[in-house]
Amino acid sequence: MTRGRPKKFDDAEVLARAMTVFWKKGYAATSLDDLVNAMGIPRQSLYRAFTDKHTLFLRSLDFYNENVGNRLMSILSAEGPAIDNLRNALAFWRSGVSSTERIGCMMVNTSTQDFSEDAEVTQLVKASHLRVVKAFEETLKRAQLEGAVKTSIDSKAVSRTIFATVNGMLAMSRAGISDAFQNDVFETLPSLIGMD
Repeated sequence: MTRGRPKKFDDAEVLARAMTVFWKKGYAATSLDDLVNAMGIPRQSLYRAFTDKHTLFLRSLDFYNENVGNRLMSILSAEGPAIDNLRNALAFWRSGVSSTERIGCMMVNTSTQDFSEDAEVTQLVKASHLRVVKAFEETLKRAQLEGAVKTSIDSKAVSRTIFATVNGMLAMSRAGISDAFQNDVFETLPSLIGMD
């Protein structure tokens, strides 16, 4: 009688769990025990499937980009008036800032940790940031072509300013931000674009 094979697990499911741990705690503060407990798999299975903690972290960052980051990309590239896409992108970011979970953005959280000696993580985070800024800029340019935003606005500079401001808000949200503070910022951002 042959022994049955070990039960397989769903890569996406265990990656989502690992991502959440890294997202909340950060890379350095996350232990292998944290990951094993959250993922619900034996330590040996973790090593067999993901090699080590660093590789699992990189996979988790990719998973975040594919599942959370791509939601923003979909908002910015949606059909219909570009100005609506810009409004919806700001609303998406604001929901992250106002979330009661206070976990911010995984990419922002990672960029506030010391990965100066880790080229793989640094490159991945930088590419993610640049992708978002570029997508926002392209949507803003489309809104200009559609006549919804003044052509005198520097789309690149404004996109970078909004992205930097939102990232700061997402980082600050982990400590809690008052509704009044959020209102001041998110009600001011549209004026940079020339939105009503």
